[in-house]
Amino acid sequence: MFNDLQFIQKAVDSLLSQTFTDFELIMSDDCSTDGSAGICLAYAAKDSRVRYIRQAQNLGISKNMKFLLNQATGAYFMWAANDDIWHPVFLETLVRGLDDDPAAIMAFSPMCFINEEDAVIRDVPARSTDYSGKTPFERLRKLVDIFDDGCGYGLFRREMILGVEFPVWWWINRRCAYNNIYPSLCYYLTKGDYVLRGEEPLWFNRLKEEVNINHKIPYGGTYLRGTFAFAVRKFNLFWVSWRQIRRAGGNSGLLVKIFPDLFYKWFVKPSMVNFILQFRQLRKGNLKFL
Repeated sequence: MFNDLQFIQKAVDSLLSQTFTDFELIMSDDCSTDGSAGICLAYAAKDSRVRYIRQAQNLGISKNMKFLLNQATGAYFMWAANDDIWHPVFLETLVRGLDDDPAAIMAFSPMCFINEEDAVIRDVPARSTDYSGKTPFERLRKLVDIFDDGCGYGLFRREMILGVEFPVWWWINRRCAYNNIYPSLCYYLTKGDYVLRGEEPLWFNRLKEEVNINHKIPYGGTYLRGTFAFAVRKFNLFWVSWRQIRRAGGNSGLLVKIFPDLFYKWFVKPSMVNFILQFRQLRKGNLKFL
C-alpha cells in the first residue's frame, strides 16, 4: 500500500468480508503520507487477523511484494493491491481450486476492470485467461501469447513460490513498476500448473485516472527518450523472464524452445509497435521530440 487513501478502505473491507475467514492480512505500508496509516492501524486494532507494518523507507512495489511473501506463514498466499475489490467468495473459490488439484501451484478466477466509482468498465473486456497445461512449455507458450498479468494476484502454494524474484528494472526504468509481474508468472508456470475457477468475475481490478496513478512511465511526454526507455524495459522484461524460467528449474530444452517466442513477442514486436505509435503521436504534435 502507498498513498491510496481514496480506495484503501474499500479494498480492506472487501478482503475482511471474504466467506473464507481463516487468513492473516499483512499490510506493508511503503511510507504513505496521505493518512492511510491511521485507517490501517484502526483495522489492526479491531480485527486480530490484520497485521500492519510500516516500512522505514520507500521500497517500491517489487521489494514490497517479496517482503510480504517472506512475512507470510500460511499454506496458501496471495498479494492484494490497496485499490482493488474482491468478490466475497474469491478466496473460498480459489482455496477449493488448489485443494482439488495438488499439481497446481496457482489458482485464479475471471476478472474485470472497474473505475474510480466502482463501476465496471464496459469498454475494457472482462478476462478469463487459462494458462493451464500438461507441460511447462505449454503453459509458458500461452503466457507469451496472451499478455495478461492479472493472475499474479491469484492464490498460490506459498512454499512453492518462495524462490520467486520481482525485478527492479535497469537504469532509466528503475522507478517504473510496469510489467514487473510477468517474470514471476514465468517462474510459477515453470514450476506447476494453473487452475481457473469461477464462472463470473471475482476480482475487480481498478483502473484509475492518470493523476491518481503512483507509477509513472519514464519520459512519457517525449518521443526519443520515451521510446528508448520503453525498448530498454521490454528487453529487460524478456531477459529477466528467461532467467526466472531457468531459476524455477527449467531445463536447457525448455529454455531453448521458449527463447524465440519470448524474445520476439515480449521485446521485438512491442518495441516496434510502440516506436510506430509514438511516431504518429509526434507527428500530431502530442509529444516532444526529446
